[in-house]
Amino acid sequence: MTTYPPEPWDLRGNGAITVWHVDHDRLPILPKGTRPLTVAGRAVVATAFVRYDERGLMGYHELLAAVVVRHGLQPALSITDIWVDSEVSMAGGRGLWGIPKQMATFDVGYRSWSAATPEGMAAAAEVEPTGGPDLRLPITVPGRVVQTLDGRTVASRIRAGGRVRRARTRWDVPADGPLGWLAGASPMAHVLTPDFAMAFGSGTRR
Repeated sequence: MTTYPPEPWDLRGNGAITVWHVDHDRLPILPKGTRPLTVAGRAVVATAFVRYDERGLMGYHELLAAVVVRHGLQPALSITDIWVDSEVSMAGGRGLWGIPKQMATFDVGYRSWSAATPEGMAAAAEVEPTGGPDLRLPITVPGRVVQTLDGRTVASRIRAGGRVRRARTRWDVPADGPLGWLAGASPMAHVLTPDFAMAFGSGTRR
């Protein structure tokens, strides 16, 4: 059995994030007690390629897709698909928070990312900054991730902050791949996070 550090996980890194409009009937199954948050009648989904580095608890690569949901009175994220190249991260994500991490192989260049799974390529992205000043967010920006853990819907705290930069991102999501439900979705916004810090989990549930 793979062992993993206790929560919270303090992580540092950089990444590329895109927010999408997705039709409700294309969404994966969400945790009980949640419902998609809608904008103009469609769900909001975030995808991200992330590179965590050794300044934090551990270094690894990640690709994720998360649906913006309502859980009670507050919005939250529910991670439906996620791949990493660290067995420790995979085991900890599943055991601590119910995050359905799977293993993938990553190819990361200066401004390009891709993740290959046993079922085929999950996604690839090419990213280009669009100029302008970075927006710096404080580390105290809070959030929640809502998942299914041991048959229960649980909400875990997350705090993140750092630099955010506008970008253009071209995603390639194969329709017959594991993220095929996103193929043909409409991107709304793209940002780079050249340097961020994140504290995930707290040891308590809400």
